[in-house]
Amino acid sequence: MSAVPMAALPDRWFRTTPDSALLARPRLLARSLIDVAVLDDRIRSYERLTATPADLRMPIPDFGGLELAAVGNMLLIASARPFTAIQRQTAYSVIVPSLDGALSRLNQVGATVLEPPERILPGSRARVRFPDGAIAELVEHRPNPGEQPCPPQLRETGRPGVRLLLRKAVSRSMFDSLLRLYETALGITCDTRLRLDTPDAVELATVGNLLLVGTDGPEFTRAPHVRLALVTSAPQDIPGAHPCGHRLVQLDDGSVAEVWDSAIGLTSMSAAAARSTAGTDAS
Repeated sequence: MSAVPMAALPDRWFRTTPDSALLARPRLLARSLIDVAVLDDRIRSYERLTATPADLRMPIPDFGGLELAAVGNMLLIASARPFTAIQRQTAYSVIVPSLDGALSRLNQVGATVLEPPERILPGSRARVRFPDGAIAELVEHRPNPGEQPCPPQLRETGRPGVRLLLRKAVSRSMFDSLLRLYETALGITCDTRLRLDTPDAVELATVGNLLLVGTDGPEFTRAPHVRLALVTSAPQDIPGAHPCGHRLVQLDDGSVAEVWDSAIGLTSMSAAAARSTAGTDAS
């Protein structure tokens, strides 16, 4: 990988964990592609939704005015220029302790490397296609000279936050194989597995920040494209969300999410577990 020239850090640059080697496991992030002019508003929107402060912000002006921010499990990718086709097609950003280790693990499940490892200002990156067709950008963060961890600014919200997960729906016949795939690909054991007592026999499993939904009923057929899930004890009171279908809401940035009541057993992770580091799409 070629060397990246030294660059002065912009005033807005901060990372809670500049070195992703400190992560206990990969951090899977949803992606929202937005215009750089609305980035501040979107950061505040996701902070209100999750009751979690942003733990990363990285202006990278050399890439067309690109700037990134992470709030909980959401990576906001803001740009002053149109996004490329591959950026729009990429489903996940995965922040890994070791890029070489992640690629070795993915090779075991038959993933395809679309863009080989390269050095970037935050560290290094590669882009891969998982065997199920999903495209992910893998990012390894390393500190810049003199960079220190910057703890997020904790704020009292007066209410519990909504747990935001990445969502992937499949037929019941594919559920077990997909669960095994993501456990192996991410190196994370299933955290929660449930089967709901409904006519459609919905199965749910979480692998880190990913919610797998297995069903042949409306949860799959009506919303196979929905890539986010919100888990909350008060589904009727989600900040900034507008109903747009069967158990679906639209967020301020246009993302559509499926809402689940935490009473079914999808327990919340602590905010501290979600705060680590985030990736970039400087490509």
